[in-house]
Amino acid sequence: MKNKMERIWCIVPAAGIGSRMQKQCPKQYLPFRSSTILDITLSRLMACQIFEKIIVCLKSSDKYWADSRYVNDDRIIIAEGGDERADSVLNGINALKQHAAPADWVLVHDAARPCIRRADIKCLIDTAMEQQQGAILAVPIHDTVKSVQAGVSTQTLDRRALWRALTPQIFALDRLQQALINAREAGRVVTDEASAMEQSNHIVNIVHGHADNIKITCPEDLVLANFYMDLQEQKICE
Repeated sequence: MKNKMERIWCIVPAAGIGSRMQKQCPKQYLPFRSSTILDITLSRLMACQIFEKIIVCLKSSDKYWADSRYVNDDRIIIAEGGDERADSVLNGINALKQHAAPADWVLVHDAARPCIRRADIKCLIDTAMEQQQGAILAVPIHDTVKSVQAGVSTQTLDRRALWRALTPQIFALDRLQQALINAREAGRVVTDEASAMEQSNHIVNIVHGHADNIKITCPEDLVLANFYMDLQEQKICE
């Protein structure tokens, strides 16, 4: 359970351009279910009613946020996005540090994952609070996975030990900030917050999420995300 003294903040990195979508605007602003991907994602996060504020990290040249339904929402703080995801998250942490306390926690969620379930967010936060350790949503891999070099399969990996990392991911604010700084100073690649925490030898607990929490990356993902949300609204995927 969440301690009364522990507050939870949310960071949504939204500075990417989504080049694989082959669209003129960044993918987070593509039309989706009478709104945009980003707005639907924010609506899911806000429905949890547990976050002190949501920090949205945007490019300084962003011209689309002005049309968001949340542009004037006082529950949101805007921070400048960086060139890489880790840069955006660090900027988001810096933006909330004037409001947050050392004992606070920060939950990071991809702007392009609008299908996140409130129940999964609650389970993730409950796990982190109970263990007092960082945690991420993930799902086990069921496919056969190959190690490939120069277009040739060199090894079949043991999928029993492999999970696909999702977001949200939640960590103690100061620990996450220092882990991201350590990775940057060492020139190490950070693909998600958990990888930075692992590199700094912090425990990262795995919370079983749902496979419908997809990240919209390619055009066909929009169709699949819309299908999943239809099922969720019909309570088939509850």
